[in-house]
Amino acid sequence: SELLVCLSVLGAMATVALPTAWTYLPAAAVSGRAREIRAILSQARMVAITTRQSICVKAAAGGLQLLQGTCTGAPWVGPDTNASGGIALSNDVSFSGPAPVFTAFGTASTSGTVTVYRGSGSSLTVTVQPSGQVTIP
Repeated sequence: SELLVCLSVLGAMATVALPTAWTYLPAAAVSGRAREIRAILSQARMVAITTRQSICVKAAAGGLQLLQGTCTGAPWVGPDTNASGGIALSNDVSFSGPAPVFTAFGTASTSGTVTVYRGSGSSLTVTVQPSGQVTIP
């Protein structure tokens, strides 16, 4: 009898929790990817400041690429990048929006938003302000 009561309570809790989990998990995945993009953009801003040159952050196969000067410049190679200036992302992400370019002063000469999509249709935008600040709304 106590076992049946316990199973009934667990069943009721699962009925409430599962729909919430199904909506929460995709949103959490997109949020994690957006935070990863924000970290890479912030790193690119710091690279621009420390190397005293503009750095473009461009979408590339498997992640993002840091380019020196302009978005057609030579790859910037350093910690966390491969030989072609690429930074691999942990999961599949699609991008839209202009490639942000950070100046030697840490501001953004090309600002805008990078939209992070997940296959389920959910998305988040990572915004690069003209001041160079990188935010997720």
